[in-house]
This record gives sequence, C-alpha cells and structure tokens, in this order.
Amino acid sequence: MQPVRALAISVVVLLGVTTLVDLLSLVGTVERVSLLSRVVDAPYTVDAGALEANVEWYAFFDLTRFCAYVLTGITFLIWLTKARSNAETLTAIEHRRDSRWVVLGWVVPVVNLWFPKQIVDDIWATSRPGHLPANPPHPNALRSASRSWPVWAWWLTWLISTWLSLVVYRFTSWGEGPVSDLLTARAELLFAVPNVICAVLAALVVTRITGFQESRHPSLAPAS
Repeated sequence: MQPVRALAISVVVLLGVTTLVDLLSLVGTVERVSLLSRVVDAPYTVDAGALEANVEWYAFFDLTRFCAYVLTGITFLIWLTKARSNAETLTAIEHRRDSRWVVLGWVVPVVNLWFPKQIVDDIWATSRPGHLPANPPHPNALRSASRSWPVWAWWLTWLISTWLSLVVYRFTSWGEGPVSDLLTARAELLFAVPNVICAVLAALVVTRITGFQESRHPSLAPAS
C-alpha cells in the first residue's frame, strides 16, 4: 500500500491554482470580447494601445494556464496510478481495465471518452468501505456495481469543458481576423463555468477516494 494523502493534497492545491488562473484570465477574456465586439462593429472607436495590452494579457495567461494544466494533469495521473495500486491491494475483485490504461486511457483516441471514467469508477467502488460485497459471486462484480454521482458529475463536466470546448474552439477558429477571434473569446466565456465545476468535482473525487483508502487501511492515514 502506498500513502497518497500528500499527492491528493497536491492535486487539490493545483486544481485550486488552475481555477484561480482560469478566473484571472476570464477578466481579460471579458475585456477581449468587449474590445473585439467594437473592432467588428466600430473599429475606429477602439484604442490600439488597449487592444495590444489585452493581447499581451491574453497570451500571458494562456501560457500560464497551459503550464498549470500540465502540472496538475501529471500530478493527478501519479495520484491515480498509486490509488489504483492501493485499490487492487484492498480487494481481489478484478478491475475492468488493465493498469496500463490508467495513463493510456487519457491519450488514446475514442476510448479516452469513457476509459478514464471506468478506471476511476472501479477505484472508487473497490476503495469505498462496504460498497461491494465481501464475497462477490463472480469476478466481474464491478460491471454491475452502482456508480457514484461525484464521478458521474466530474466526468460529464470534464467532457463538456474539455472535449466539447475543443470542438467549439476548432469551429470558431476556422476563419481569420477579429470575427473569428471574437467567436473564440465568447466560447471561452461559455465554458468558463464548466471548467470551474469540473475542478471542484475532481478535488472532491480525489479527496473521497483518498479518505476511503485511509479508512480501509489505517497505515495510510497520517499519524495523529
């Protein structure tokens, strides 16, 4: 068994950082929408200096957000790998996906739409005390196990904030010029709320699974 509390705390803190960066960049995005709307409707009323400053603000937070997302994603995957290993130790019930999919499931096209959720579902079910019968009638008990609402909600907001937003951004960025930039900025405003909700739910899932494993195996809990 591997203690995961420190990693869980790191993930939650990093999720908070990414949310803060998202909210700060949102301020620039709101201004960007206003400026670009004026560029499209009345270009001669726009201050060139203000537009340039907004472009610099936008670029800075775009890079900052990317770095925060990458660091958070790596830390989350490390936590997920160890949590999966702990879950396999806590019960002999076979998980639906091989351990290699804990990481590959996020990057392989098509299956990345549901494999990660199945993996987290199985970790949740096998870690939660009393969630599965002590002596399951068959090794595929996880296929019929009840699903948790936090994992469902987290995954739905993840799909909306990540994959659906990518489709929208791709559609709005087909053209060039201020009209395309304006559509992209408006799309970012549209997906701002799902991004924040997804981060909060991810923190809840990480915290709950970590708590489940510590309650099942006291050696994982920090000394009081």
